[in-house]
Amino acid sequence: MKNVLKGLFFYEVDTCRWPLIDLYENNDELVFEVDLPGVEPENISIRVYEDLLIIEGSNINNESGVLKYVCMERGVRNFRRVLKIPGHVNTMEGRAFYAKGVMSIRFPKLKDKLIKIKIERELRK
Repeated sequence: MKNVLKGLFFYEVDTCRWPLIDLYENNDELVFEVDLPGVEPENISIRVYEDLLIIEGSNINNESGVLKYVCMERGVRNFRRVLKIPGHVNTMEGRAFYAKGVMSIRFPKLKDKLIKIKIERELRK
């Protein structure tokens, strides 16, 4: 008789182990929007390694163990996403904003992709 309600009313669904992400660009920025409902910003880590964006965190809920879920579709506990950063952006100037369960990570695009190198005359002795 264990979990009778679960079988009658809810489907067994594989839960997503990582947050869903949208990626878009405008003239000035490359923007990652990450769905993180119920996750507090202090439980999120954002790092950049070379051309990879690493987003890690945890959704700590029901720490006391009092709740017994009948259905849990938003129950992502620990997550990690590693994404390749497409294009040329200034990762040192990246910023993150969190509002209403959505985190927005913004990287300014590099304006000049062509770098001109000055040629100097070598003085011979």
